[in-house]
Amino acid sequence: MKRMKTSAEWFRSTVFKEEAIRPGGARSAEPVPPMIRTARSLENGRYQSWQSREAVFMKQGKLLAGYEDDYDFQGDVRCYYPTYQALTNRELRGYFSWRTKLRKGDIRKAPLPFAFLYIYELINQIGVAEPAEGYRLLESFRDAYGQLDERVLPYLQRWMEDYIAYYGLDAGLLAGSPQMLREQSISLLEQIEGQGDAQILSAVKLLSSGWLQRSKYYSAYPDDMDKVIVRVLRRISAHYAARCKKGMVEQYFGSMAQMQLRPFDTAVFCDPLKRKDYEYVLDRQWVYRCQNGFWSVSRRAAPPGSAGKLDALLKTIDSVMRRQTGYRYPVQARMNLKWVLRIIEEEVQSFLAGKKAAEEKKVVIRYGQLSRIRQDAAFIQERLLTEEEADMPEEPPLPQPPPGPEEPVSPKEPAGEEGALLSPAEYRLLQSLLYGRDDSWVQKEGYMLSVLADGINEKLYDIFQDAVLDELSRPVKDYMEDLKEMVHP
Repeated sequence: MKRMKTSAEWFRSTVFKEEAIRPGGARSAEPVPPMIRTARSLENGRYQSWQSREAVFMKQGKLLAGYEDDYDFQGDVRCYYPTYQALTNRELRGYFSWRTKLRKGDIRKAPLPFAFLYIYELINQIGVAEPAEGYRLLESFRDAYGQLDERVLPYLQRWMEDYIAYYGLDAGLLAGSPQMLREQSISLLEQIEGQGDAQILSAVKLLSSGWLQRSKYYSAYPDDMDKVIVRVLRRISAHYAARCKKGMVEQYFGSMAQMQLRPFDTAVFCDPLKRKDYEYVLDRQWVYRCQNGFWSVSRRAAPPGSAGKLDALLKTIDSVMRRQTGYRYPVQARMNLKWVLRIIEEEVQSFLAGKKAAEEKKVVIRYGQLSRIRQDAAFIQERLLTEEEADMPEEPPLPQPPPGPEEPVSPKEPAGEEGALLSPAEYRLLQSLLYGRDDSWVQKEGYMLSVLADGINEKLYDIFQDAVLDELSRPVKDYMEDLKEMVHP
């Protein structure tokens, strides 16, 4: 059954592929260079036995590896999984003209199939002497062309990981890649007991999906939040280790699992090395294996519902910190596990109590009162002077430092709900937008929708550090829940 399934997948991915239909007239409209005519003769045709698309691509690619052209191609190309065979003669000459300039350092934006065709050449070692050279060209293309058309980046980054494993290159080439940094951060949290606070926080910020970057409370009190986050994570990790079969990292990011893999999935890949039995350890938690030609990879498999779990924990810590410090803008907690909430409550209370005790022990020098103290001392001294001392010439007074400012006192933020920041019309408009109500009243009552929206964005900017309504006066998705906590139905 497994073999039949594998054969069906191979047939679907290798044989049954969408190909562009090349109109016959396009070929005969203008002369075709001899090299392209020769390459066309390698395609499946009347005098050719059937060949897979990959086989034809490899033959044509090796023939045309050094071909150059200067054809002035104008227009767009629409083609999925592009190959030489899938392009018309004009499109093919346009591609080779673009590639000629690219190889000479003249990088220009081109139709998307041209970019993918160039990547397919490199991952199949077409036009490169060795795998290390191919990787350097892929890296250079990613850095330069990715700025012109970022649509290639998600695919190219994944294929570069496969390239290193398939061709056995140094794993250090991926040292700064997003996926490698993620794996290293997960490994660090797996050994949290022996890690410093700075390392833990660095891993958390890389793995979380962005709540800390959006939080107004965190931007105001980052040091306090950082200390509580580390303390909470250490306790949660210890709880899972003592009472559960799976540790914190497995609960949040999944367990190691071996999954089937097609190297360079969704690319036109010809498997030039034809590996049979092979293993490549990219990281201790990231291993590629090939057995009898079938590939697999050992990676963490995220458990159901784990997406955003760490971010939900961070938002819950933020929520408890706001509540216990009386912060003006509350947010709703995202987690409801009682033992997790208990740990957060205890750690926040412990931290705040320790901070208060430390502040009470501080010796505060009020420089603004020194001048008054000196004046009182001088007056007393004058009253105690004897007559003889009074007749003696007075010594010039000692220079006194300028009076310092009084110890600053943190101004208290005005009390009241967030809704008080908005006018009644602005508050009503937010109600209409957030809860799907009719907003025709805006025009009927003589208001302009854009003016009300600008007022809302301006007044709530200090809270969100961003516009909460977009150009069409619709609530920004990322802030919907927070706005609903501020504006009731």
